[in-house]
Amino acid sequence: MKKYILIMVVVLSFENLMAQNIHTGYHSQAFILNSSSNASAFPESNVVIGFPALSNLNLGFQSPFSLNEVLKKGSDDSLRIDLPSLVNRLEDGRGIYMQAREQIFFMGLKLGYKKNIFAYMGDEIVANFGVVVSGEFLDYFSRGNAYFLNEEMNFNSEKFQSSLYNSFYFGASIKPIDKLSLGTRFKILHGLANVNSERMNLSLYTDSTSIPVYLTSINANVMIQTSGQGIAVDSLSFDPLLNNGFALDFGMTYQATDKLEVSLAINDLGKINWAKGNNVNYSTDGQVDYIIDGLEISSSGDNNFEAQIEEIVDSLSNVFSLTESSTSYSTKLKSNLFFGAKYELNEQHSFSFLFHSRDQISSRFNVVSLGYQLQVSESLELLASYQNLNGTTNIAAGFVLSPGPFQMHLIIDNTLAADVFDAKNIALQLGVNFCFGNKK
Repeated sequence: MKKYILIMVVVLSFENLMAQNIHTGYHSQAFILNSSSNASAFPESNVVIGFPALSNLNLGFQSPFSLNEVLKKGSDDSLRIDLPSLVNRLEDGRGIYMQAREQIFFMGLKLGYKKNIFAYMGDEIVANFGVVVSGEFLDYFSRGNAYFLNEEMNFNSEKFQSSLYNSFYFGASIKPIDKLSLGTRFKILHGLANVNSERMNLSLYTDSTSIPVYLTSINANVMIQTSGQGIAVDSLSFDPLLNNGFALDFGMTYQATDKLEVSLAINDLGKINWAKGNNVNYSTDGQVDYIIDGLEISSSGDNNFEAQIEEIVDSLSNVFSLTESSTSYSTKLKSNLFFGAKYELNEQHSFSFLFHSRDQISSRFNVVSLGYQLQVSESLELLASYQNLNGTTNIAAGFVLSPGPFQMHLIIDNTLAADVFDAKNIALQLGVNFCFGNKK
């Protein structure tokens, strides 16, 4: 299995599932998308009920490279990793991220004499994965220590985080005046699984005069925290109720003029406390010596690179002695910031702007979206947007269908991608909900 470690890094980059990538649908008529990204969203209907497990399904990926950029054919026509190309595209430390949220249920209704309060509750499963690996790190282990004689190599930017948790939430949006909507959402969190690299510091030095030749000295200070192994390992105890936490969302929407609407939302301000009884931590602290023979990569790509990677991993596993311990720790959620503006030209045509910033392991993921909404009829809205995601552009399109109480939305990002092997970004958003009661 170890020989697939690097391949998994490449594959995972094309499975970046994001639930908070609600860009094209942020200013749409799909209330469930509005509410997910902004707690102040206020529906036209009196009652909103989400279709179980299908009210807000969001799948997609975002990657710093495409498959065609990092894969090439070998002499036997099999696909191989183009390591130099992969190294070049990871030089700035860009990470690989995956997120998925599956909404289990949602229900809400308007309250008050004036129906100016919308109260709701729901539950969702959230999964996050992130890894930052520098191009220099891959370059070192691909070329081998012979290329870095008498040079101290420090790798301190490598990080990875992964978590799975349940989020039960309840919230409310209120209209104190007709033009202003305020909202907040409180989330009760229960952690199911987590892996977190609290410390990942490696220093490597290869002495050209050493005996045996090319002996590499490694100084390592590593702390890897894990929780939830008991889900898969019978010998370990696990109680998900012990891993608990909370988070808050805030939102505001203001109708500045009859045609201009502005909004602001901050989501996922909180953390999860991972209980000692569910945790197993691994640490190593000290200096060890071992030999790296170096990898020879031919221009034809005929060398068995995966087998060489497996040899390196085996060497590292034999050298490092990890100490197990059990202590409690906490991890913060990845916060989201939304700022939007929508200009309604007339009853049919609207234009919008959205800025979305999401916290990641070592940086923030920023998106600027310019959108267009066409109200074809009372029950059909067409959507389109141009997006810039950290320098990568997308064209998205979709629709919201609302005949009677039934409401369905479907949005596809990167509609111009003719070949998925050339795509760096693509997403699919689908949801079915039911909206009952009088509309404005």
